[in-house]
Amino acid sequence: MQSLISYILSALNTPILSLGITIVFLLLNVLDAHSTYLVIKPHYYEREKNPIARWVFKKLGIPRGIVIFKVLLMSILIVAIAYYAAWDPLTINIAMLIADVLFLVVVLHNYRIARRLKRLLP
Repeated sequence: MQSLISYILSALNTPILSLGITIVFLLLNVLDAHSTYLVIKPHYYEREKNPIARWVFKKLGIPRGIVIFKVLLMSILIVAIAYYAAWDPLTINIAMLIADVLFLVVVLHNYRIARRLKRLLP
């Protein structure tokens, strides 16, 4: 059991894993943008639960607001991820794995809502 834990910790403590996890994070964010678009188009901003994102989408419109919001957010996060991955890959990899799981849940939820809305609305 001890060797398994050591193996997992050493695997999580590699910067190359940070790159893979970050790529998954970016892909999930692209899917989040797409699924958000499907749920709030053409102007159902109240369906967006993030108040900051909702405000940006109202001000900039859809899809421009989604693209600008995601690009700004990802730019900041990727710089932070790269910085921390260089100094403490174990912590950032654990945090990013959790973020990936959470974003996967959000994306699946958004697509489920979009599918339901498509059935309800002509």
